[in-house]
Amino acid sequence: MFELPRFLRANTWPPILKIAALLFLATDSQSLVGQTQPDPIRYESQILTFEERDFSSPPPSNAILLVGSSSIRFWNNASAELSPLTIIQRGFGGSVMNDVVYYFDRIVSKYNPRAIVLYEGDNDLAYGLSPSTILSQFDTLTTMIKTELPNTRIYILSVKPSIARAHLWHLAVEVNAGFSERAAGDEKISHIPIAKYLNRTDGSFRNDIFVSDQLHLNNLGYEIWSEVIRAALSVHEAPEEAVSLGTIYYPKTQDLISDCVNVTTDSEDSTLAMSLRFRLINSNLVIQDFKIRDQPNKNCEDQLRVLFNQDGSVASARYDTRMVSIHQNGTQYQLSANYSDARKPLSENNSAFLFDRINFSAIK
Repeated sequence: MFELPRFLRANTWPPILKIAALLFLATDSQSLVGQTQPDPIRYESQILTFEERDFSSPPPSNAILLVGSSSIRFWNNASAELSPLTIIQRGFGGSVMNDVVYYFDRIVSKYNPRAIVLYEGDNDLAYGLSPSTILSQFDTLTTMIKTELPNTRIYILSVKPSIARAHLWHLAVEVNAGFSERAAGDEKISHIPIAKYLNRTDGSFRNDIFVSDQLHLNNLGYEIWSEVIRAALSVHEAPEEAVSLGTIYYPKTQDLISDCVNVTTDSEDSTLAMSLRFRLINSNLVIQDFKIRDQPNKNCEDQLRVLFNQDGSVASARYDTRMVSIHQNGTQYQLSANYSDARKPLSENNSAFLFDRINFSAIK
């Protein structure tokens, strides 16, 4: 018997969106022929546990919500690994994308998170759900988020590789490509390609990052997992915190990220504060992403000085940081890097700002 999902039974949804969601469920039910869609009710007791926990210890506001299956649930040191980012962890092992859709009002929207980190798709494939079904349900979930939480950023993790589910990997690759495609076309969605860093450089599976079931990550696996996610969140989420993350180089992703850079130019006296991400590519620091901060952190010391040509294009720039730390290492350096349009013209480098002449020295 078809039961109207909880999120559609609520009175908060506009009628037109309820109709659209019902149409999706009706059409998607046809694509589920021959597939096993697990019943979300199996997690009712777990959701009640979350609600009891929220009652006894109210969760923080303006937090990053980590939600999804066992890879989220068993991430035991998530708070420490992502500190000082404010998080709420709501992983329930064995879950699928549709479970998050079903319990949306009870484990997602109620927290009004500023960002959501989602891991689903892994168990979905194990249940026999097709990539198209998983991606359709992800589309439904993102529509719900945009409607109920219009200011919330979405970070979707790729389905991770595992030896236990190696026979499903070709399908996981298809799902991950769908996640990447959606992120490329939507500024509210970011795809975190965790699989790229969990596999060997040649794309083959590692056998040293799993517990005995060859499915779930061990401590080494979670070291990689945590670093990649932290790096992905830092540019847009660190400025929301009262405490600075500082300037950090992440060896696994080869990202150098500062959550507070003072930007000055030769044409204006004012200073602009932003968070900034470089990636080390072929001995160049290449600007990958940035976010303008509402206000600088009081400990903000990194500098980016920009000089312009008469036509308004960037002639040169210099980045300086007094202290960059190597993640999970503790070694600290002073560093500077320079961009010159004469040496590295945008027209010859796919419009990328390539900072070369990198100088650094260890801080003793």
